[in-house]
Amino acid sequence: DVGGRVLSAGLDRPQLQDLDLRICDCEIGDPTGVALGEALSKCLNMSSLHLEMSDTKIGDESGISLGQALRSLPKIEKAFLTLSNTKLTDVGGRVLSAGLD
Repeated sequence: DVGGRVLSAGLDRPQLQDLDLRICDCEIGDPTGVALGEALSKCLNMSSLHLEMSDTKIGDESGISLGQALRSLPKIEKAFLTLSNTKLTDVGGRVLSAGLD
């Protein structure tokens, strides 16, 4: 998760508009997912996001952080998320899906 948090810190760019990020088949967990959510919430010009975090150990904390981040992005028009084979349950999934409304 150290590398994932460093990667997330590098995404803390308010001018970022489009992001295609695929982190799959690795050992990242909630520390990375939460850090990613925090970084994305500062990308106020983000209009398009494609995020894939499949075959990872992310869980509800990540889902909650990412959902909150999506709700805070005023210019988001397209969001494609693939989060298969994770530890995400209905608890984090509800918040994440609410961020897509």
